[in-house]
Amino acid sequence: MVLNQRIELRGDKVNRIIKAMENAGWFNNRQVEISNIEKYYNERGITLFSSAKKFFLEFSGIASKWYIEVRNLHHAPDFTFELFPYPISYKTDVRDYMFDDAEFMVYSEDYQGVERKANEGFILVGQIGYYYPACVWIGESGKLYATHDYDEQVYVFNSVFELIEHELQSHEMTSVAMKL
Repeated sequence: MVLNQRIELRGDKVNRIIKAMENAGWFNNRQVEISNIEKYYNERGITLFSSAKKFFLEFSGIASKWYIEVRNLHHAPDFTFELFPYPISYKTDVRDYMFDDAEFMVYSEDYQGVERKANEGFILVGQIGYYYPACVWIGESGKLYATHDYDEQVYVFNSVFELIEHELQSHEMTSVAMKL
């Protein structure tokens, strides 16, 4: 993983996304330790089903801050790949995105939108996207559901690569630099 250094991306959009993911620390058949993630979700009463575990095994721990059009790495990144659990300094819990009340009893509009669309069990895994990232949920089938604060529609993707391509549809992404 090459961090804090801008790399040039070549090829079609899919190849550039794959290269960016590789630069972020992803590789085919990647498997990382996720016991801390399982503990985090279990402590909140959320069961990680097999597709969620598989997702975290493959994508947890890759670089979370991507600088695509933003050149100065001292500024905020323009793309994020942040999976739960968030750092303690964020003071944000997975349930804060799932519920609209402090008692965690009233499901958020995003949760309800995914529930209507999914027709399967699902959980929230993090936020991925450009400037205003999507909340990303994974279903038992492995499909990814994306919701945005500015859009009532729930988008469905078969892979994180499709999701990233959608999030970057208005951006060429000819180079990228990353930080954890």
